[in-house]
Amino acid sequence: MKRLLLSLAMATALVSAPLAVDTDGVGNLSNAEITQTAADLHPGALYILAGRLLEEGRGQEAANWMYAAQLRYRFLIETGQDPMGQETLQFNALSEQIGRPVNEYIAGDVDEWLAAMDWALDWDATNDNGLTSKTAYAAELKRVRDGLEDLRAHVEANRETIPQERTANGLQNR
Repeated sequence: MKRLLLSLAMATALVSAPLAVDTDGVGNLSNAEITQTAADLHPGALYILAGRLLEEGRGQEAANWMYAAQLRYRFLIETGQDPMGQETLQFNALSEQIGRPVNEYIAGDVDEWLAAMDWALDWDATNDNGLTSKTAYAAELKRVRDGLEDLRAHVEANRETIPQERTANGLQNR
């Protein structure tokens, strides 16, 4: 029964997540407008940008923005500002709808994958966060950034076996 309820909740989140993200009209913004105001936007807007870029065949840029979105979203959730769990549901839905295809693309080239994570960490470090205070939540930000840095270190340490694992799983390497 728990599994059924969880499946229904995720299905509902997957259907409604893009609508929830676009309540501020982000869908009406161009890619350039999202990019220019990204530091002040909800992380869901960065996922929208990543999805658009992937559709346009701009996979590296899509991965850059997807990891920036993921970093900002995890930070928002980590601060405890999501008591009803809506941000968490939306994050999970966007990670599945947009994040998974972007990850499947970018992991096809380990160097590009590492570059995307580096780009996101650098972008986040050099840009204010208009939604969540980096100062008030410095410990939470450090934990989230450490998580992405740990993933980066794991990818670097396994760079030789990742292409083999992808091939075994039917995924393309570039």
